[in-house]
Amino acid sequence: MWNQHALARVWRHIVPATIPWKRHNKKFEFSVVSYNILSQLLLEHNRYLYRNVKSEHLQSDRFQLVIKELESYDPDIVCMQEFDHQIREKFTSHFAPKGFENIYQRKPHIPYQEKDDGCFMMYRKDKFKLLKNASLGLYKSTEGLLDKPNCAQIALFECKDGSQLCVANTHLLYNPRRGDIKLTQLSLILHHIQQVVNPLQQCGGVPVVFCGDFNTCPSAPLYNLMKYGKLQYSEYTPDKISGQKGSKKSHKVAPGLWNSREMGFHEHGLVERGENELLECRETYRSLTQGSSYLAQAYRDITCSKCSDLYPYKQGSISHNINFRSAYDHIDSDGRTKEVTTYIQNDARTVDYIWYSNHDNTPQNCAHGHSCDPYCSSSVLILKSRRRLLTKPELFNMGKLPNAILGSDHQALHAMFTLYSDPVPNSSGRN
Repeated sequence: MWNQHALARVWRHIVPATIPWKRHNKKFEFSVVSYNILSQLLLEHNRYLYRNVKSEHLQSDRFQLVIKELESYDPDIVCMQEFDHQIREKFTSHFAPKGFENIYQRKPHIPYQEKDDGCFMMYRKDKFKLLKNASLGLYKSTEGLLDKPNCAQIALFECKDGSQLCVANTHLLYNPRRGDIKLTQLSLILHHIQQVVNPLQQCGGVPVVFCGDFNTCPSAPLYNLMKYGKLQYSEYTPDKISGQKGSKKSHKVAPGLWNSREMGFHEHGLVERGENELLECRETYRSLTQGSSYLAQAYRDITCSKCSDLYPYKQGSISHNINFRSAYDHIDSDGRTKEVTTYIQNDARTVDYIWYSNHDNTPQNCAHGHSCDPYCSSSVLILKSRRRLLTKPELFNMGKLPNAILGSDHQALHAMFTLYSDPVPNSSGRN
């Protein structure tokens, strides 16, 4: 059975749309796995979801299947969610001799909400050196939109070839009716990612790989915020934002989703730009002095090619400036069958993702102040291949999850990347 599973999860090779190696003379390859391994405590508290699963497949020794699966993939970075702190020693003692180091972010402790899991990241120490661990809890108070015990990891690495890479890992709230909370959680993480990579340092900034269980479906508004960098959230009810479930009783999310002072950033200021930096844009901007100076720094009515990935400030909307793409297409190679990442009872859907920052091939004004193409960046991240996901019919034939083959109710996502860095000087004399 395991051999059949391995044969089904073959590599799908990707033909890149760009050819950055023409201007980059360093190439660094690595693979990333994202895996929600199903917390044992959450399983015990939600046994009714697994009433059709054999009891022997619901015991804690199922983590041996997770370890076996990860070993077979031979990844360089592993991002896990629903990772119980009790099994950290088990995984550490097994993978440390194989050259892995790890960092762990446990979910914040909240009275009367028993949570024992968190996010766990492993990486090969011969390929990556941890420069910064900016992990965070997504809980601020018992009131407002950050009242749930979720968490995220944000790690900045120096790669073996000297380039840098940011890797993030999270597990957003499950509740299908509270898309407003998920949106707030995701926005806080994006804000911290942008603080770490600081895209104004160089063209394109530091490449980012963002893994996790986002509890949102493809093409849902929350998904589109990641993919397109902007969302008019006031057009949606909270239960529609993640695309998991609908409710006729919901009201649309009101503009001013959160208090900017409490959050530490404005909806349109996920990365703050000072007024001097805006003045360096060689295009005109309008209405910059109307209202507070803070709103002026948060892109009020700004129109310039440097900020082309943002749109003018509009109440009830949010934006970020990382050009994310999903490592998966969410459709199988036949062009018809949907990919799924989780299968609980009869509910099979995609909620897990590996996002990566990607340069398109549209000339643009970059942070260096000149019009350039995407190859100007000192680092370009290209998706090389991804491991195929099993479809719902295949998982149905295998048996309810977890089972004798897979130790979780989610599938592991696995992607291979190539990081091109150290650009070759070009004829224009740009540095």
